[in-house]
Amino acid sequence: INPSFLTKLLCQDNFGFSLFLFRIPILIVGAIRMRFAFHWSDYLVFAFWLLIYSLIGIYHRFRSRLQPLLCRQCDRQETNPDYIDSRKDLSVKVEQIDGDADCDETNDADTESLFLGGRQLSLFPILSSVMASFLSAVSLMGTCSEAYFYGIQFILMIVAYVIGFSLTAEVYMPVFYKLRYLELRFNKAVRSVTSLVFCIQMWIYIALALYAPSLAFSQVSGLPLWVSIVSTGLVATFYTALGGLRAVVWTDVIQLVILVFGMLLVVILGIIRIGGLEKMWNIALSGDRLQSFSFSLNPWIRHSVWALMFGGGGMVLSIYATNQTQVQRYMACCDLITARRAILLNIPLNAMFLVIQLLSGLVAYAYFVGCDPLKAGEVTASDQILPYLIMALFNGIPVVKGLFLSVIFAAALSTVSSGVNSLATVVLEDILRPLFILVKKKDLSKRVKTICAFVLAATIGSSTVGLAFIFTVVSPGVLQFSFSLFGAVGGPILTIFTMGMIIPCINSIGGLLGMLASLAVGLWLSIGAIVYPTPAPKLPLSTENCSFINGTTIAVGSSTLSSPSLNIYSVSYLYYTPICLITGVLVGLVVSAMSKFNNRSPVASSLLAWQARKFYARCPSCLPPQTANDTKWEVICAHFRQK
Repeated sequence: INPSFLTKLLCQDNFGFSLFLFRIPILIVGAIRMRFAFHWSDYLVFAFWLLIYSLIGIYHRFRSRLQPLLCRQCDRQETNPDYIDSRKDLSVKVEQIDGDADCDETNDADTESLFLGGRQLSLFPILSSVMASFLSAVSLMGTCSEAYFYGIQFILMIVAYVIGFSLTAEVYMPVFYKLRYLELRFNKAVRSVTSLVFCIQMWIYIALALYAPSLAFSQVSGLPLWVSIVSTGLVATFYTALGGLRAVVWTDVIQLVILVFGMLLVVILGIIRIGGLEKMWNIALSGDRLQSFSFSLNPWIRHSVWALMFGGGGMVLSIYATNQTQVQRYMACCDLITARRAILLNIPLNAMFLVIQLLSGLVAYAYFVGCDPLKAGEVTASDQILPYLIMALFNGIPVVKGLFLSVIFAAALSTVSSGVNSLATVVLEDILRPLFILVKKKDLSKRVKTICAFVLAATIGSSTVGLAFIFTVVSPGVLQFSFSLFGAVGGPILTIFTMGMIIPCINSIGGLLGMLASLAVGLWLSIGAIVYPTPAPKLPLSTENCSFINGTTIAVGSSTLSSPSLNIYSVSYLYYTPICLITGVLVGLVVSAMSKFNNRSPVASSLLAWQARKFYARCPSCLPPQTANDTKWEVICAHFRQK
């Protein structure tokens, strides 16, 4: 292996739509100083949390049978005054766990319960689940390393959160509260193509979200790679297949609590070990970690202020507005107001957690100042900084390292379970069910759909574990291509929904070709960035205080911030979504104009965002007349919602 080639791979940061958020640790042949190891009690803590998640899945699968048993047990002891108060407490807890008004289910789980939680989930679990679903372990480690190597300019993503979540709550989600939107707005072909693209996207993403933290912890601590992959993947598959969306949502709640308190403990203990908040701040200030903001309009700058705020806003939209994983949660809410509140409350919560993650990067920089673990050879990839910091801070303290192993993998579990559940939903509703209707001329029975849901969740979850193992033997270039593939399809999916909700004159042919053109541009940019990489220069780091270094150090990254290379493949990955969106809309408009827009089948106004309806009502001459009478369409939409 050519060392210079490996150095280039470590330095490049611009090869995919969400490289920063989902940057994958690259396996490099070389010796790593295994100075940290897990105690048996650490494994016990990790296994304990896996057991808790499994029990949640079992409970929600057999909830309709367990609740009557608990009630009958209470009835037998009703005459005993010692149990009267405990029975009242039990009923209160059952109502809280259910999160809905109707706690008297008598039927076994069906597909609506598995995929939508009965559409009766309350604010708190949905709020936590929306936040936890895409807080992957890789993004957790990537945000820490971002602050460590590049500074805290990523804090401007808070503005992107405000833009993205606000548009999601006010424009996209109210329209999504209707089922089968793409089929109503365009046709079955558009819906099928979009579903296929989403399935490829999420299947690869789930496997990588499972593989990346496993590799990072394996190289830092010596934890066997197969242990973390198998245990995390199979447990997430188990409780997702059994308990459905309810189990996923409530495990997300627990995992989010573990994540927040775990990261807070890392930051607090790290500041104490460094010598106080003021000392940490001064070290970060002297190392330029607090002064790395760029107001340049140059799109080739990786993280400029404008790229983070507006390009990042598009990225947030592609994740939270049109991704099936999140839409599924909005539709599981008991009403539209609850869904809107859950989205908007994610703005302060995500902002708070982003600050905690960036603080962990500053803590790592101040803790390792003068002895960079990457240059010193203690770690082999930038994303291993957070696991290495955890192992260093809590070295020699049993149980605690196991708790933080649970923190990292809680993020992985939330991503895997959410992805498996949404993939099973899409495959059943958009692929298997239409095929069955086409062949048999009738719909699947309720029992068959429930069985299919279990089998699909188990199969998809197991296949992602297998794919994660495949990633352990393929070359780094294939891994980078896989992450670029994930990033390249987020923009096109956002594009097709945006065209449908905002521009009524775009017809089915224009929408389909617009999305495909958007997908082609996204793939072209991300693959080109792999073939012609542009390394992102890091801020200065040194190993002058390392007592264990003998001989020369490894020069990874440059301390000189050079001008970005002006080629199309060097454009900031944060602009990928706006580029895909603009491309798709332009192609969609041109193709629709060539095919006489929607004159033959006008679009019902109920399928448009309310802002678009209001705008076209005030400016009717802006577009050709495309809006139909809603009476027929409201009946169809009501039919689909009932089904």
